[in-house]
Amino acid sequence: MVVMRKMVMPSLYLQGKGAIYYLGQKALPLGDKAYVIGGTTALEVAGERIRRSLSSNGIEIVGWNDSVKECTHNTINRLVDEGKHMKAHFVVGVGGGKAIDTAKAVAWKLKLPAISIGTQCATNADAAAESVVHTDDHRFLEVLMLPFNPVLVIEDTEIISKAPVKYIVRGMGDALSTKFEADAYARARERRKDGAVPPAAALALAGACHRILMEHGLRAVQDLRNGIHSHDVDEIIEAVKLSSAMAFENTGGALAHALHNGLKKTGQVSGEHGEIVAYTTIVQTVYEQRSKEEVRQLVSWCDKLGLPTKLKAIGNPSKAALRLAVEHACDRDRDGRNMPERMKHADVMNAIDLVERGI
Repeated sequence: MVVMRKMVMPSLYLQGKGAIYYLGQKALPLGDKAYVIGGTTALEVAGERIRRSLSSNGIEIVGWNDSVKECTHNTINRLVDEGKHMKAHFVVGVGGGKAIDTAKAVAWKLKLPAISIGTQCATNADAAAESVVHTDDHRFLEVLMLPFNPVLVIEDTEIISKAPVKYIVRGMGDALSTKFEADAYARARERRKDGAVPPAAALALAGACHRILMEHGLRAVQDLRNGIHSHDVDEIIEAVKLSSAMAFENTGGALAHALHNGLKKTGQVSGEHGEIVAYTTIVQTVYEQRSKEEVRQLVSWCDKLGLPTKLKAIGNPSKAALRLAVEHACDRDRDGRNMPERMKHADVMNAIDLVERGI
């Protein structure tokens, strides 16, 4: 049997101060008509620089929509209907995960290339070939698997470093799961032989992401709180936006994201994606029976950053809601199938209980 390995990624990733000014130059080979999609705040922050870079390269902005608040099917379809008459050559998504996931889905439905420009560091959505869709009341609905990654990803660190610090903390919470989920995914494929195995490059990225989070994360947050754009900050931006994204994209989610999705479906949890994933990552490591020392290191790191380590920090869902979330993670979630063994409800519930007891 031929064992396939796959590696997908954006055509070009640019990170640095002033990187946004390369937008027009790098987008011009795609055409000279742009459809720009983002949230109000993101386009207030980056809009003038985007306009300047596009216009200086002879690119016309044929559509400009700053109304994205949530990535929903209603929003995607509305923007697709708007875009059908624009004759755009590419779509530019600007902002955080909701805006960029929306723009990527719109580009896919319009059969156009997508460009991502991050304005904060709460998620690794920018480079990924998927869009996470929610209901209008922000309950997780599904993940749209897109056929291609964005062709261009731009992370202007000057813009990102000026965003509220809470965003980069959430981004690190999401990225924290990368190594553990990649390891689980690799073991699952090796055991089941039911799909493409992750290349060593993807697993190396997952390991590098974890190392950078542990080595640079606390200092990066302290620097940002002091108004300092340091080397540590740049390392964390790359870990979240590139290493985490490409490791995840070329392996897969596992228990951490499956349980996150289940918890979101209950409607009884609060907090943003990265905050909840930080907690569910701890649950996964306990479920996997990793050493107490390793688990305690993660808990300590999260505590110092202000990321949740107990259910009370994310809404304290009821036992009934927890059972529903665990049922979803074990039986129905796509990411849950990436654990090496079929998960038992009781084992996941026990892991949650141990986390709550501080084990």
